[in-house]
Amino acid sequence: MRLRPTVRGLALACAAAGLGVAAYWTLQGALLVPAVLAGGVVVAGLVLLLVAPPGRDVAWHPPSIAVEGVDLDVPVRLPEAYGQGWWRAQTSLDPVSFAWDRLDGAETVLRVHAPHRGVHRLGPVRVRRRDPLGAWLSTRRLASPGELVVGPRVVPLAATAVLGHGIDAATSRVGQGDLVDQIVRGYRPGDPVRRIHWRQTARHGDLMVRQEQPPATPRVVVVLDTLADGWRDDDEFDEGVRAFASLCLAVAGQGLQIDVLETGAAQLDETSLRGRVGLLDACARLETRHLAGEPRIDGPALVVAGRGSGVLRRVVAGLAPGSTVWSVTDDERSVPRLVRHMRWSGGHPHEVRRSR
Repeated sequence: MRLRPTVRGLALACAAAGLGVAAYWTLQGALLVPAVLAGGVVVAGLVLLLVAPPGRDVAWHPPSIAVEGVDLDVPVRLPEAYGQGWWRAQTSLDPVSFAWDRLDGAETVLRVHAPHRGVHRLGPVRVRRRDPLGAWLSTRRLASPGELVVGPRVVPLAATAVLGHGIDAATSRVGQGDLVDQIVRGYRPGDPVRRIHWRQTARHGDLMVRQEQPPATPRVVVVLDTLADGWRDDDEFDEGVRAFASLCLAVAGQGLQIDVLETGAAQLDETSLRGRVGLLDACARLETRHLAGEPRIDGPALVVAGRGSGVLRRVVAGLAPGSTVWSVTDDERSVPRLVRHMRWSGGHPHEVRRSR
């Protein structure tokens, strides 16, 4: 904590000193009374600042997930002692703060302008307050940390723009065909007679019963290039994450399950794909990696890439017909002839026409 006298405090201290000197030189004891009163105000204000506990905790209340590029106000609660003082906050978004803002109460807001994707630190906070007599000003640094999670901007995509014919066909076959073979099993003692499937019993020659379980949910494979050498810079990777999040939400909106494969060390798991908030939170934490993996893909897939790492180029070369490559770059790339190619440019996807 740093202490410094205010203008009032300096004036009172100078007045006390001047009156004391005047009383000494003129031998007029009456001058000591105002000198003591002025000095007493200065001393009493200092004592009040040092004795009264101001509190050290700052409570941040950011939204569960913010969206990049959208201004927002983060509610903040400061210690009550600073309710009529001043404050200024530093964040990883804006590490330098120059202006002191007047507080009308302990509850205030931090205005965040167009945050970019990521997990950002909120704090520390510097606060100022005067003593009740207005003679001293104290400045304290409160280091209570907060966290602002900013997810990627999502573009609504129609199912027809996301799923190619190969993926449509693959997902439509799941849970179809000979469904009876998938949901019957051999009879076990204790199985109810009503569950006996007589047609399959005649076919197999043994008692067969129905299993009361739903068919498998169709799944779509989405591949994201997370290797650092697959992107020209961080801005291009951020655009790739926007495309990835938009694709995942469009696929999930069709009631399909998503299997995510990464070319770098894994950062996503099933829990991060169970809802919109979980997906955006996971995408906010995505970073490029240097340790590569070798994703194996069976069937058609959706691939999101920049200029393409070496691992991704091998993946693209072996893609099954009906897959779709979403390119977040202007660089030319080799895409198999039977693979659909979409160009993602500033959140506006369009299909690339192939030259014959």
